[in-house]
Amino acid sequence: MVDEDQYRRTYREFIQRPCPFEKAILSRTYSCSRSERCNIAEREAVNCVDASARENCLEFLHLLRDKANFVLGLVRTPGDLPHAANIKIQCGGLAGLQQSLTGATDVSDIYALIDQACAEYGDLVSLPYSSIVQAVNSFEGRKSRKRK
Repeated sequence: MVDEDQYRRTYREFIQRPCPFEKAILSRTYSCSRSERCNIAEREAVNCVDASARENCLEFLHLLRDKANFVLGLVRTPGDLPHAANIKIQCGGLAGLQQSLTGATDVSDIYALIDQACAEYGDLVSLPYSSIVQAVNSFEGRKSRKRK
């Protein structure tokens, strides 16, 4: 078993550009043509291989988180969100964005989706966040398993 502090140091050392949608990718629900999976000890991590794509993803995720705080019952916090809230924002947000662009909810490439949204709406600030946030609110993650 790896010491948690050692894992974090190793993570920062090997992952130069952490993918903003790492949790969505690691959930095996979404993929991205600009992501690269790697293993650190027994865990997986996701690195972004394209700095400009990562900046667009970060901007979308920050805007989305800011808009979704209310529906998730969260107070604006500068730190990390709980895992379930991150999954809900990332997966629900991507599904909502895809739905607002094409009417479907399947996302085959996060990079292509955000790039398409920028092209269609001009920038990430102008996206239809009210409908995207509805998808965040209605997103249901994996059901918790009952322990014996």
